[in-house]
Amino acid sequence: MLNGFNGKKRSPLDASVKKCLLGAVFLGIGLSASTVQAAAGDTWIYDSITLLAKEGYMDMPEKPLPAYSKKELGRMVAQALLEFEKNRTGSLADEYGRISRLLVVDEVQLKLAEEQERAAESRIKSARSKAAKDTEMYVRRSMQGKNRLEVMQPLKEKSNDSLNRLEQASRDYAQAKSRVEQRARMLDYVRKRQQDLLAGLSGTENGSAVAAGTAGIYGNSVSAGGDSTSVVPASVLDTVGRLRAEFLPELDENGSLDSMNARQQLESNMPVEDVPDQRLKVDAELRYDVGYSRGSYGEGSRQRVRARVYPDYNIDNNWHAIGMVEWEKAITGKKYNKDGKLKLDRYYLSGNIGAVHTDIGAFGSMMAEGNIYDSKFMGVRLQAGNAVKYTLEYGKAAIEGMDKSYDVTISYQDAAYGVGGGYYHFRDRAGNSRNIYMGNYHHNVGILDAGVMLLYGRDKGRSGKTGYVLTLGYTPQNSWQPHTYSSWLKYYYQPGSTYIRHTMNGRADDMRDNGGFKGWGIGISYNLPAAWTLGLEFYRLQDLDWGRRSNTIWFAVTKSFQNYHE
Repeated sequence: MLNGFNGKKRSPLDASVKKCLLGAVFLGIGLSASTVQAAAGDTWIYDSITLLAKEGYMDMPEKPLPAYSKKELGRMVAQALLEFEKNRTGSLADEYGRISRLLVVDEVQLKLAEEQERAAESRIKSARSKAAKDTEMYVRRSMQGKNRLEVMQPLKEKSNDSLNRLEQASRDYAQAKSRVEQRARMLDYVRKRQQDLLAGLSGTENGSAVAAGTAGIYGNSVSAGGDSTSVVPASVLDTVGRLRAEFLPELDENGSLDSMNARQQLESNMPVEDVPDQRLKVDAELRYDVGYSRGSYGEGSRQRVRARVYPDYNIDNNWHAIGMVEWEKAITGKKYNKDGKLKLDRYYLSGNIGAVHTDIGAFGSMMAEGNIYDSKFMGVRLQAGNAVKYTLEYGKAAIEGMDKSYDVTISYQDAAYGVGGGYYHFRDRAGNSRNIYMGNYHHNVGILDAGVMLLYGRDKGRSGKTGYVLTLGYTPQNSWQPHTYSSWLKYYYQPGSTYIRHTMNGRADDMRDNGGFKGWGIGISYNLPAAWTLGLEFYRLQDLDWGRRSNTIWFAVTKSFQNYHE
């Protein structure tokens, strides 16, 4: 054995190792200098190093500690102190803040667990009543001698089904009750820990918070009691609760708290009431736009102010009453219908019927990304599916003289690409109809999205014509944040039979009766702080029958408002 560490004759520690060990005592163990001098024997050094290893601050060496020199032991202590400093939990004030946050989470968890227990209790009462009734009917008929198979077999199956439901409901109730008891115990420990920390901060107990927590782990255990209905023994809950409250910073940092909460939520199959954060949500926007168009279809300069308000009232956490109130005023240029008047342009109910999302009323419809129609639609819209989405709209497009409209679309969206198709039918009161077929494909190309849409339109009594729209767009994931922009570039070739009311600010709708249009469009939008947005678009189009051109430039500045925070 080296340097006197042989268990027989012990020599005094040299100065360097003594300083190292004194540092360990002062920084990690918290003893005073007088205590260190009194415990200068070799045994407490080995015990201290062993304790640090048990606590995970260092790996336990392969050989017995007495087999190492003073220098080697010093390196071990230095390693443990370095790891200790990396894992310090901070001040009592920091831990008090973290425990206060945990307290709120536990209170909410307990509240939801109690809701589940009440739901389970109600369910088991109903199941018990039905099982007793069905079983009594089966036994009664059996005792009356009505043992014919065609009579008894349905009664037996009904009784067994009711008893199985009772068994499942009883299991759910037992689990729910156990979760409530466990959550209540956890909450008690957190509250006690918070009180101890506050006492330590105020100095009333001279650091009792840390002392009490340490004693709870290494010293005497205190049982909180409990009854026999809990699935987990009370002693286990006591230990888990103490460790959880004491090691809050470590558990919080590595995500263990969230993992435990998620595990308990996944184990529960009882319903939790969906409580809306706000019944009435209102979005609004105020926009000033100016457009200038020249050429055969130009209308000169036009300035406009438009205000829109979008109320959304949560009726029962499923159905929503949604609307849009609009007011617009032309400052210069052409004035359209209801200029300067307030109008209710959207009003519909939106909610789920089973797995089908349903809109009923007057809502906005953007067909084929707006290349066919973009305006109000009055009727019903049904949507179902996740990755593959099916959509059906039936009713009437908001166009004068329109009698009936409907469309069916199907689309699939992947992380890198999307594909879709649709059929659109429009018929006016005079019996004229237009049928449009659409196929669409887009794919990510680096940070851009490239797409091609094919459109085939056929009017009643006429031959069909084919059109297409090519798109190259850029939309970042955080496009809603200030100082971000989105942009797009499109080339259009659309005969008049391939659209009804186009989404663009160019003169495409004026060219519809002259064979349709072809040409370019480009747009960019830029977000400013405080929910301001700038938009700029340019279109260079010509009709397909005569080749007459129209150039349009359009600029807008928009301010958005809302009465809620996401």
